[in-house]
Amino acid sequence: MLYVKEREYLLSVIDDLFKFRLNDCTGGLLAIRCNADHLLVSCTGEAFRRWHCGLEDFIVTDNEGNVVEKHKYAAGHGFLVALELFKQFPLCNAVLHSHNEYSHAFAALNRAVPPAAHLLQTLGEVPCIKVEDQKIKEEYFRNPYPVEIPSSLSNRPEIVAVNRQIIPQIKEKLGHRKHELEKHGLAFTTYQHGVYVLARNMDEAFNNLARVEASARTYIYGSLILQRERLEAEGRA
Repeated sequence: MLYVKEREYLLSVIDDLFKFRLNDCTGGLLAIRCNADHLLVSCTGEAFRRWHCGLEDFIVTDNEGNVVEKHKYAAGHGFLVALELFKQFPLCNAVLHSHNEYSHAFAALNRAVPPAAHLLQTLGEVPCIKVEDQKIKEEYFRNPYPVEIPSSLSNRPEIVAVNRQIIPQIKEKLGHRKHELEKHGLAFTTYQHGVYVLARNMDEAFNNLARVEASARTYIYGSLILQRERLEAEGRA
């Protein structure tokens, strides 16, 4: 088995994601660059298995997403986005995708997560990438066309069709900020979906994910406080 230490480390990260309420059982993905040639990524269906993972629950791929070490499961569906992040951002060595209750609220409304808390001001505003996931899939099934699917992924061409529309927006909204990876990571959400964080290493990605979620939570609670104050001022509370 390749990269046992890296697998053990990612298992500890998964444990901490749930310990600190930074993911749930509706999805998510972890991917790291092991060296210049290989990536290590979590498998599809981990959420359905409630993230009860073992050393075998990761896939080793090359930089194009093709299998280096075979596994009974495919790579998680978010891996296409992760692959693009590794390609577009040379300093990126870790990608963390999760479904969080507070940042997800902003993604559901196609809103950026504002730097409401001081701890997010380093990352700045977290943009939302809007892609009509279900609409794209339905259109693909009506008018299918050939797509190239890396061998690490399951045969889901409609997923590729969705990601084809996410990738250009990553470049548009974050491409000019790639130099920021020299000091910290970057983050974005996808419409009605989850948050992606990319960084120089997984520890940094985890820390930035916590910052995004804390800022989203702070903004939501702060908005409720302001709403309460307005109602009290109007004598309606």
